[in-house]
Formats: sequence, C-alpha cells, structure tokens
Amino acid sequence: YALPHYLIKHYWWAYLSPVGVSFFDHGFIVNRILWGYYHVIAQDAVNLICRQTEQKVAGISCAYGEFFPKLTQQSQVDNLYLFDIAPIQIKQVKKKIPQQVIDNKCQFFLSDAEHIALLTKSIDTSVLFFLLHELPEAVRANVLAQAIRITKVGGRLVIADYAQFKQNHLFHRSKVYRYVFEKMEPFLADFWRCNLLAELDVQAKAQGRVINLTNEQYYFNDFYRLLEFTIE
Repeated sequence: YALPHYLIKHYWWAYLSPVGVSFFDHGFIVNRILWGYYHVIAQDAVNLICRQTEQKVAGISCAYGEFFPKLTQQSQVDNLYLFDIAPIQIKQVKKKIPQQVIDNKCQFFLSDAEHIALLTKSIDTSVLFFLLHELPEAVRANVLAQAIRITKVGGRLVIADYAQFKQNHLFHRSKVYRYVFEKMEPFLADFWRCNLLAELDVQAKAQGRVINLTNEQYYFNDFYRLLEFTIE
C-alpha cells in the first residue's frame, strides 16, 4: 500500500520521521500531549476491553505509548491484530512487546485503515485509539465502515478520542488554543464538530447492522472521551 497523501503532508514529522518516532513514542510524552490524561484513558480502555474474555482484538493503527503493549499482556486477549500503513510504526510497536507474546498472540498488517484484511464479522473487539481526529472526513467514514464490518454480531467497537466541541471548555472558548490545536491537527476542527454517533449509525445501517452506545467516559471537563459500542 502507498502511504496516504494526508499522512505524508500533515503528519510526516510525527509518524514517518525516525526522529519524530523516537521522540514521540514515550508514555510521558504522549501524556503531556494529552494534558496528563493519557495514562488514565489508556488504562480505562484496557479495563473496558478486558471485561470480556477469550477475545480477538483488532487495533486499527498502532498508537504511541503503552496502550497496545499493555493490552497484549492481558489474559482476556487471545489474539491482537495490529494494522498500520507505516512500516516504521509496526517496527516501533514490536519493540515494546516481548517476542514470546508476539509469537503467541500478535499479528501485524502493513495496511491502511480503509482496507483491513480481516474477514467480515471475525473480530470480538475493534479498537480506534486516538485515530479518528487525524483523518479527513471521507477517510473517517471508510475507517468506521471497516471497523463495523470486521466486528462480530454482539461484538464491540471501542473508541478513545477527542470529545465533541463544547463552548464551555477553555480550549474551545479560546481562539488562541483552538488555533494551536487546529494548526497541529488539521482535521481536528471537523472531528470536533461532527456527530460521531450519527456517522456510526449511517455506516452500520449501510451494512444492515445496528450499533448501540453501551458505555461512555469523559475526561478533562469533557475534552476527551472513551466510548464502547455493541454491534448487532
């Protein structure tokens, strides 16, 4: 697969550059980027996923930090399938997972999130961990469709990301903060203002399926959120 244009144009410095990868892929750095909430969100996501046992889990893009490596350590996760379009990202996440764990339960796919090479309705839990806000609108729709497609009937979709735009948060009220966020994350403004639940409903209905929100947790005065959906 060729690297997506938006990734090369807007995020090469963070996800493709060896210098950027070496700098950003540390829990304490990610925690500062997320204003001190990374560790708690990551742990809450692990706890949420591990409420079920004997799972096949799909991680749609390799996230920086310890989230996916920590997930591999959980006995409730039988298999973890990790997807990323950048070879450097797959190489990086492999460094953080013991080889025996990789051999026993991990598979890695060099693939963008719009073309997931898994069978329809084959995964117990699909995970989108701080990915959606980095995608153009049309790409986001395709990624949501894929996440729903691969998830079993009665399976779950777990999403951690920025919450919807609200005027009462300082970072939303302040033009300076908004400018900085939207300069660093060129697709965040659209993601802030989209109706994610409605978009998920559209993609589910297009596949003849039903998606329901079953759990939601908010952080930093509703600036971030962790969502769990079941898909029928």
